[in-house]
Amino acid sequence: MPRGRHRVTRRLLARGALAALLVAALAVPALAQPARPNYLPYADFAGDDTGQAVTLKRAYNDAVQRYNQGLYEYHVTLEKHDRLVDLHNRSTDPAEQKKAREEATALRTKLGALRRDVSTMARTVDEAWTRAAAGGVPIRR
Repeated sequence: MPRGRHRVTRRLLARGALAALLVAALAVPALAQPARPNYLPYADFAGDDTGQAVTLKRAYNDAVQRYNQGLYEYHVTLEKHDRLVDLHNRSTDPAEQKKAREEATALRTKLGALRRDVSTMARTVDEAWTRAAAGGVPIRR
């Protein structure tokens, strides 16, 4: 009988270990999805817009276009940087790690500049929106 009890105990232990592995796998968060850029909408033109309204809306839309393009470039660069960091962390080849580290460092510098540029562009959008509102031209955000 002792042998039978050991078999049952081993089976229970194996099932318990399998259950623990499944619970641990479920507890690990899914791979993080990259943050989606929050693009700004453009101002709509109406057929009865005055010349001043068209000018103010164009200025706003130009600022929004520059902001959206800057934001896109920032997120593309951030994704490249994150891929290089993952490559560096997964790789066992020192040369590959060094190359990934150097490229990621350059991209971090670029990300800093892009972050500043996008912040400036956001202020430009706010200023264009304020000018439009002061001119009596409502623009939904």
